[in-house]
Amino acid sequence: MSDTDTGSGAAPRRGAWVRLGSGLLALGLLTWGSVQVGAWGPGSDGGQSLVSTAADTETADGGDQPVLVEEARLACAGVSGSPGASAAALAPPELFAEQPTGQRSATLSPVAGSAGSDVLELRADQEVAETPPAEDATSLLTATGPGAPGLVGGHLSVGTGSGARGAALVGCAAAAAEHWLLGGDAAAGRTEQVVLTNPGTDPVRVDLEVHGAEGPVEATGASGLVVPAGGRLVRPLDALAPGTAAPAVHVAAEGGPVTAHLVDTSREGTTDLGVDVTGPSAEAARDLVIPPLPDAGADGTETVLRLLAPEADAVVELGALTEDGAATPGTSAVRVAAGTTTDLPLDGLPEGAVGLRLRSDHPVTASLQVRLAPSGDEPVEQEVAEQETTDGEAATATAAPDGATATGSPQDQEQPLVRPAGELAWVPAAGPATQPVGIGLPDRAAVPGAETSLSVAVLDATAVEVLLRSADGSTRVETLELGNDSTTLLSLAPDVRGVWVRPAEEGGTGVVAAAVHLTGSDDLGPYRAAAALAAVPWSREVTGVSRVVP
Repeated sequence: MSDTDTGSGAAPRRGAWVRLGSGLLALGLLTWGSVQVGAWGPGSDGGQSLVSTAADTETADGGDQPVLVEEARLACAGVSGSPGASAAALAPPELFAEQPTGQRSATLSPVAGSAGSDVLELRADQEVAETPPAEDATSLLTATGPGAPGLVGGHLSVGTGSGARGAALVGCAAAAAEHWLLGGDAAAGRTEQVVLTNPGTDPVRVDLEVHGAEGPVEATGASGLVVPAGGRLVRPLDALAPGTAAPAVHVAAEGGPVTAHLVDTSREGTTDLGVDVTGPSAEAARDLVIPPLPDAGADGTETVLRLLAPEADAVVELGALTEDGAATPGTSAVRVAAGTTTDLPLDGLPEGAVGLRLRSDHPVTASLQVRLAPSGDEPVEQEVAEQETTDGEAATATAAPDGATATGSPQDQEQPLVRPAGELAWVPAAGPATQPVGIGLPDRAAVPGAETSLSVAVLDATAVEVLLRSADGSTRVETLELGNDSTTLLSLAPDVRGVWVRPAEEGGTGVVAAAVHLTGSDDLGPYRAAAALAAVPWSREVTGVSRVVP
């Protein structure tokens, strides 16, 4: 397992001896301390000072202090059969109190066993990189040295034809020893795939546990799975635990960390009801936040909160976070039995950008499902795209119900009739973040009528700093002033490729949760994708030696 931490859990320690002369040894005892060579915000005092000399270290107070990470390994998954592209961005200089020295670079590449583009090298003079569209791609984003802190990536899958229609956006996530994936359902036409990615250099053993509305489920073939080094493993959830209502999957890795994603596809007969790729929900805790939805109370939008109490019965109190502050939703509390999941429809949510705060007497984790209903039941004509045949003549391509295409001359084919489509998205719960969170955003032009927005919620009054990196490498910084338990929306330009969000105040008490929302529509219906911003690779703890004078 790597001895660095990418910001998604407790940070392992790496010993760092500081050379001390014999004269110093004679003065007193040596005690473990730490050397702070980090930047914005990670210190316990909120400081940004750089401390790197032995003389400074000798006066350390012995408390744990973080340093910037030296390695980042992120991965993100796409939807099988849907074209998708990945994007990555190095952190802008404005994210740091003092820019890390040395050449900054990162590598964006397809994981072994998935289709994808060639390896892309992301350099400091390039700042952002994007892969061309490829089907079934799982992307691996790696960086060492000064390119690691603040690195972000993301993957967007877009299907516009019948049988695989929908948009799915997910941020590249850090590997960890444990994950919780909440998504999918037992309804007919609902299929889920668990995608495990191993960014390390050694094979990793993984055990999966499945929980549902009735409690833990006996899963077949879920133990002793081996994810190859630098590769991935895909397992259909229906094969592991068929017919599980409101499933939640626990991923436990041994021998190294992995990333985990859940691909959720919904159909009813020949009607597409959406697709999404969701990353892990926050580790079970007594205080969680669901980042805001831009239109939670809109007509035709169904929101369902899925809760899991992994270990003990829990009573969960729900609070709404709105643009005007805290509010009480229609359902203010729910009981979740130990080891079970509960799906709670949320009715009567306020208009505008609405997030949720979940407080419970025992740890829970959660995710919010957003479903957009089809615009109607009557079939509509699907546009037929012209493409050129090998002999140069025009041909048409139409999508078959299984996602395949049929070609022929324009005279031979009529406009196909296709039922209006729905869409779905999952927004996983986030732990309150006091360090930067972020995501990479690929080009969204493949989504008809694409519009992208950033939703932000704070739990205490605070100023929030948003850093937006464009495709040309330029950076725009915005500061948002938010009141207690409030939210806001920020429209994102089409050329934005990297987003970072953090509390702007040094040492402030405000905590932040954020998500990116992608919407669009065509003649068949809506497109909807959402991705919660995860903690970026940022800091780890390092232990040094300091002097205690008697």
